[in-house]
Amino acid sequence: MRSLCLLLKPNKIEKGLDCVIVNFDHMDSDMGQPVTNKTLVETLQQFKNEMLSHFDTKLDTIHNSVHQMQDSLNSMKTTVGELEGRVGSNQDELSRLETRIKQLEKQNSYLAEKVEDAENRSRASNIRLLRVPEGSEGRDMIGFVGQLLIQLFGQDKLPSPLVIERAHRSPGTPNPNPKTAPRPILVRFLHFQDKLNILRLSRDKKELLLKGNRVHIYPGFSAGLMEKRRLFTTVKKKLRDLDIEYAMQYPATLRVHVEGKKLFFRSPDEAEIFIRDFSQQSP
Repeated sequence: MRSLCLLLKPNKIEKGLDCVIVNFDHMDSDMGQPVTNKTLVETLQQFKNEMLSHFDTKLDTIHNSVHQMQDSLNSMKTTVGELEGRVGSNQDELSRLETRIKQLEKQNSYLAEKVEDAENRSRASNIRLLRVPEGSEGRDMIGFVGQLLIQLFGQDKLPSPLVIERAHRSPGTPNPNPKTAPRPILVRFLHFQDKLNILRLSRDKKELLLKGNRVHIYPGFSAGLMEKRRLFTTVKKKLRDLDIEYAMQYPATLRVHVEGKKLFFRSPDEAEIFIRDFSQQSP
């Protein structure tokens, strides 16, 4: 049997097709005549045309797929470009908003300080009495406070009568538990100098007793300012242990007298550093 195998590159036309076999004996029987060079050339030409047609069909499919992929890529490129533009616009807007928020925070902080300062100035003539037993005031709080201050400091220290505009307990329900601290008494004087005089007398006497109970007198500041001053509580205790004179200045500045100098601390951390250094230097 005579045959010819035309080698092909694998997987180029059909998977698993390595060659095309042309059987010349079969051609002899079909044509009824021997195979000549012309017949072989025609057969090969026909085979070539069939193969080219097959290739063209496959290539058209590939071209269509490539074109679809190219269209998809172009669409994705357009979408990515739009997204990049939006992201850039959002970043610019975010930067603008961050700047605006910082401005508003700064403005809000400034306004909050102004409001707190205005509130405390409205309380300039106020004091707070702490640890005065509940119910001891009876029905006349103003009269009670006037007599209490004379009792604490003496008539000689308060020769002129104090003019009290208002006096009342801090809002809340009285607690009958004797272990619970009584509610503070808030007092407002008509004259600012009376308030300063009472605070000065309180500092000079240091210990105020009412029927065996120690009473404390403080300026009547707002809750926010009192919290800022309360942060210095631990520092003030350490200063007392070191026998260092100190005082709180408005609004919340600690003034320390040491070695003939006056030092001012606006935060507890600054005062803690001073105390640490002073303790190391002391013998």
